[in-house]
Amino acid sequence: MILSATTREPVAQLSGPQRLDRIYKAVAVVFMPQASSAYAFLALSIASGIEETLFYLLLSILFASLIELGSLLVYVRFLKRDVNVQDRKDRPILFAIAILSYLVGFALLRYLGAPFIFSALMFAYFANTTFAAVITRYLTKVSIHTWGITGPSVAILYSFGVLDFLLMLVIGAIVGGTRIKLGYHTWRQVALSFLTSIPFTWLIVYVIPQLLPTVFRAY
Repeated sequence: MILSATTREPVAQLSGPQRLDRIYKAVAVVFMPQASSAYAFLALSIASGIEETLFYLLLSILFASLIELGSLLVYVRFLKRDVNVQDRKDRPILFAIAILSYLVGFALLRYLGAPFIFSALMFAYFANTTFAAVITRYLTKVSIHTWGITGPSVAILYSFGVLDFLLMLVIGAIVGGTRIKLGYHTWRQVALSFLTSIPFTWLIVYVIPQLLPTVFRAY
């Protein structure tokens, strides 16, 4: 009996740059803005007692994550556009949906008497996204991946302290670096997002409640 042997094609090995590229893309998916907002509110819920804040957590994830994710999926699937929204002209409609969603989420959280930091962070998302939209429209593209981590880092500072705040900054720097490596942003755009989001969110979380205590229910 003659046995026929079939030879298998050798498995192509990824080069070093290709492996790094995959890692950068994986980081971008794990820390996509719609996911980062869910992580942030989950952390706040844990800090405040997840049993007592579960309803507010689910409400926050709906208006700060799921609606934005849904609009992005529609944009990619039905309009056949790039998931990274490279074209600045395509960003206004996604910004508008997110801004409206954050505003409605903030109004509901405040009306339902959510803990202060939940309402404050949702309002911060609304204000930060509005600010980012203005910068994108009139100045340059910003890194929403970076902004989505460094902005909420102030709420983490409020709830957990300095060490966790610094950890958030390290994560923001890593994510921003991957966006540069992938060619989606320049270092200036990442630095602008990094250095703008933190003081702006600090103003909302720490200063506005002192000047206008009726804006948030601080308890």
